[in-house]
This record gives sequence, C-alpha cells and structure tokens, in this order.
Amino acid sequence: MRIIHCAPFNIVTKIGGTLYANPVKISQGLLENNHFVHNFDYRDTARYYSFFKNKKGGVNKMNQLFLECVEAINPELIIFGHAELIAEETFYTLKRKNIKLILWYNDMIIEEHLKKVGHLFDMVLITGAGQILQEVKTFNPNAFFLPNPVNHNVERHQGFTKLQTHDLLFSGRKDNERTKFIQLIQENLRTLDIKFIGQTHDQTVIGEPYFQLIADSKVCLNHSRDAYRYNKWYTSDRLMHILGNGSFCLSRTIIDGEDFFEDKLVYYDDFEDMRLKTLYYLENTQERIQKTQWLHKRVHTLFNTKSISGYIIHLLEQNHKELCQYLWWEK
Repeated sequence: MRIIHCAPFNIVTKIGGTLYANPVKISQGLLENNHFVHNFDYRDTARYYSFFKNKKGGVNKMNQLFLECVEAINPELIIFGHAELIAEETFYTLKRKNIKLILWYNDMIIEEHLKKVGHLFDMVLITGAGQILQEVKTFNPNAFFLPNPVNHNVERHQGFTKLQTHDLLFSGRKDNERTKFIQLIQENLRTLDIKFIGQTHDQTVIGEPYFQLIADSKVCLNHSRDAYRYNKWYTSDRLMHILGNGSFCLSRTIIDGEDFFEDKLVYYDDFEDMRLKTLYYLENTQERIQKTQWLHKRVHTLFNTKSISGYIIHLLEQNHKELCQYLWWEK
C-alpha cells in the first residue's frame, strides 16, 4: 500500500527524539509490513515557512505543500498523528479524493480541533481505552486503542545484563504536580545514587544517551500525571522505553495493565509505597532481574512495531480473523 504519514517526526526540532518517537516507529512498522511510506512532518514544515519560525506562521504554506505532496504521491492511505495544524478544508479535500484517512493520538486530553474534525476519519486510534475512548467514540464510532510500540533496533539495550551504575532514575518534567514528589525523593532517598532527567530544559536528555541512562539504572520510575491515570491501559511511552531497554520499572497504576503484564509489572500508590518498593527491589536483585527479563521479552513480543502497524492495517481492512491475535483488540 502507498501511504503518507503526516505527523510530528522531530526532523529539525528535538532531533534526538526521532530515535524513539512514535511517528518514526509506526512508519518503521509499516515498512516492515512491506508498505511504501512517505513521512511528512507538518510541524517542522510550518516552522520552516514561518518568518518567526513558529508553527502558526507557516500553517497556510504547510497545508498547501501537503496537498501538493498528496497529488505527487497519490496515496491509498494517509495516517495523521495529532494533526492539529492541518486545516479542516484540507481534510475535506482529501475526503473528496476518496483517500482513506486514519488519525492516531497519544494525549489524554481531547482538544477542540479533534472534536471538530474527528468524524472525517475512517478510523481514530488513541493510546488509552475506557473513558477516554468512549469520549472519542461520540464523534467517531470507529475509535480503537493503540499501544505504544517498541522496536528491537530502537530499544536495543538489555539493562538486566549490565552492572548498572544508578540506583534510581526519575524522568519527567518538574511541573506543579511532580515538584513535591521529586522533593520527597531528594529528602528521603539520599543514600541512593539517583539520576534526575527532564525536569528543566537544561536537564533534558534525548536519543541514545537517554536510553543508555535507562539501561544503566537499576530502578526506573514511570510516574504519569494524575489526569492521565484514569483511563484503561493508558501509560506514557516512557514505560516502553524502560521495559524495552531491559530495566526494572516501578510504575504508577495502569488500569487493567495485568491484561498485558500479568503480575510482573510492579505498581506504587504514593511516595512511601514507591520508597519501600525501591529499597526492596534494590536489595532483591534476582527477583528484580527475573521480572525485568520477563517484561522485556513481553513488550518486544506484544508491542513490536511490525505487530502494531499490522494491527492498524487489519483494523482498516476490518480483518477480524487477524485482529483476534491482538490482546488489546475489543470489538
């Protein structure tokens, strides 16, 4: 199939993020399934054509160039990631051409633009189920869960085979919600070798150095914001970065996460619970490594890029026979 994937690929901005960005992984999976894929970075294109190098200034030119790209490639399918800068009229133009349109979305806050144009897609995919998926279904009944993917050439480390340096890794922005939690870590776990990344712009680590830090950490926290915790199966793609690179993860609760991870993924409810479990698994190395090995194999088996992209195509084709192989598919 000839496909255009229109998404934020971070080709110019956040360059190192292209290593593990979901748009890159989805396109990689489509290639692994023998499709032709042309990547179109709508955000960076809009920035390039803006006098002030902001996204909004170049929106009109970007939409024009995107439609020219469509004319030149003549795709059978266009997959959009977020697509908040794509004009409503652009979507109508594509519908008149009878091109299949898919949108994937990995935020847990449904923006007004999505509510306005969501009905125009043949299918909408979102990285959460339950309540958030039901909300999407109110404007597009063909809405489905999309897992965050891993790739063996991206998440290529096996941290459990290393003599890891850091005891604990916390990755995430230091916003109002996380500030207290970070402070508690600093005050109450002083005896540990703790690495903080991503709290400020200066602390940002991306690309391979980010993955190396994960692989070099005995315990990595997956600390999602409160607002994102109440949707079935939802988690940040950070979880796949940790498990995919073979490090032990302590995670905030993932609703029905046992559907995929059984009892191997360890959750914490609050700071004290996290503290006690961190100390326990640092002391019990064999148990920590056994869980980590199982989860590493699990995510690379269930959520690899070829499987996830195959799932997208099977949904489009309504191939129920093939869809039955995916644990997360719900009719």
